[in-house]
Amino acid sequence: MANAVATSGRIPTSSALFMGLVLVSALALPDWSGGSVARPMWMMCLPMIFGIAGAVMAWRKNSLAGVLISAVLGFAALPVLYVVTVLLEGA
Repeated sequence: MANAVATSGRIPTSSALFMGLVLVSALALPDWSGGSVARPMWMMCLPMIFGIAGAVMAWRKNSLAGVLISAVLGFAALPVLYVVTVLLEGA
């Protein structure tokens, strides 16, 4: 029964790897060169998929902090990217 208790202070390495992939895939979406090259539509799903995968990996290791951080990062990466891009570039 003691193994069923969630550990809150540690984030598994696999979950941290997926969190990094969330950030990398979100930062790959904007066209940084200014060439107006459209990205494939499926790339917009990658941050959320990586966030969910990281949350699943953390859940398998009983890491509540890893689940919460990975899921929030995966779901919030695109809206935050949109807001920052609009604030920096202008409307």
